[in-house]
Amino acid sequence: MTGCSNWHRRFLVSMFMGCAAVPAAALDAVQFDVRGGGDLADDLRSVSKLAPMARGSSRSAQDVLGLAKAEYALLLEKLYTLGRYGAVISIQVDGREAADIAPLSLPETISNIAVSVDPGPEFVFSKASIAPLPRGAEVPEGFVLGAQASSAVIVETTAQGIEEWRMRGHAKAAVAQNNLSANHNTQTVVADITLDQGPRLRFGPLTVSGARNVRVERIQAIAALPVGEVFAPEDLARVHNRLRRTGAFRSVVLEEADHVGPGGTLGITAVLVEERPRRLAVAANLASLEGLSLGVSGTHRNLLGGAERVILAANATQLGVDTGGLDYTLSAKFERPATFTPDTTFALGIEFDRERNVQSTTDSLQFNASLTNYISDTLTGTSGLSYGISRAEHPSGSSSCRTLSFPFNFSWDTRNFKKSASDGVFMTADIKPFVGFGAAENGARIAFDARGYKGVTPKDTLVLAARVQLGMIVSAGLAGTPRDDLFYSGGPATVRGHPYKSLGVQELRDGNGD
Repeated sequence: MTGCSNWHRRFLVSMFMGCAAVPAAALDAVQFDVRGGGDLADDLRSVSKLAPMARGSSRSAQDVLGLAKAEYALLLEKLYTLGRYGAVISIQVDGREAADIAPLSLPETISNIAVSVDPGPEFVFSKASIAPLPRGAEVPEGFVLGAQASSAVIVETTAQGIEEWRMRGHAKAAVAQNNLSANHNTQTVVADITLDQGPRLRFGPLTVSGARNVRVERIQAIAALPVGEVFAPEDLARVHNRLRRTGAFRSVVLEEADHVGPGGTLGITAVLVEERPRRLAVAANLASLEGLSLGVSGTHRNLLGGAERVILAANATQLGVDTGGLDYTLSAKFERPATFTPDTTFALGIEFDRERNVQSTTDSLQFNASLTNYISDTLTGTSGLSYGISRAEHPSGSSSCRTLSFPFNFSWDTRNFKKSASDGVFMTADIKPFVGFGAAENGARIAFDARGYKGVTPKDTLVLAARVQLGMIVSAGLAGTPRDDLFYSGGPATVRGHPYKSLGVQELRDGNGD
């Protein structure tokens, strides 16, 4: 009985402690008042952490008080960006100023918070000067005499002035003197910024830190830092992009040396964090018409120690579908960055595909070799050589064809975000001349795809998008064109409401459909 009594007592204590740990509702409402209201009030509410809790909150009193104390800095920083340097901010927590509540005397509960902001007058520049600047350098439009004295404009002007010098090789440009003052009697601000451009520098050697499995000499070859040339931020950006697009590194940071090296050089250190060398991905999709689709792929990101990538993939579709039959694809691809040039990737690939329809089965085997050149941040070009073999079995017999093709692809991408673009365009152009053997004919496949995006609301909540697709087969006829190069309609990519590849062209021979 004693043991049961002790267990019962411990159970009641644990239940009590558990109930005591559950936070009760700490806040009923928040009043947020800004003198003058209008757009200024909306701007302050957009950065406030308390305004969203106007209908109450279940946060603990400690959390709410922490937010209230942090609210002063948030509102003041926003007011400075709006040229308001004489604001008065009051945050009352149950009648007490939040800033006056000592950390060791926190209230147990908080019922109401009242935020009151008197933004004061708008200040303007009585002096707006930044010097020296290189010839041809531009200054932000808002940094002029009589304009709103926004702190954001001052920060932007300073950063842009330093960047102008860095673009001309002065990597150590910095602020030498920053004279900023506000006159509350005249509501004016003096901004007098003096820059020190420092010496014109050249790139020093590239040092690698964090490399574990990828060889240092290959990292340097991929990065291709232009050692000995005049320092340029765009060159550093190219080095960063080259290392990132290999896929071998989780993080790439380029650090500039703190001190100038011998002969006016600036050493660069690439601080790298390598990705896991192997990656396995499995995907499954179930649809009422297409049945079950399964896919598996394995990637090795550093096969030979030089950031070489190998991708093995297998995909199967139409599992459990009565019509047609099982379709599957097996593929292998090898990629080597920095081949011939730092911006060229060499690739070798092989792919086997079996496609079954109601009345035919097509097997195809493709061997591919290609070179992809990253011409700029927005323009990419790919050229290659491909040899394909295909065989089709159908009720009237069988046919086979072999083709040697020379595919070319160009893509231009100016989208601001790849997955959810709100501005920019994405265009691809494909030209694929081919030489046919057996049943295949000589010809060319041409395809063009253009997409454009434009946000039409202030925060891009509404985006207009348009897409245009064009394609044609030149010289070769319908029967003499490889099946993989034909254009199909149906499905979500073309004619919605019709199954994929359900719409096409029938070629008539002697009056009979073939």
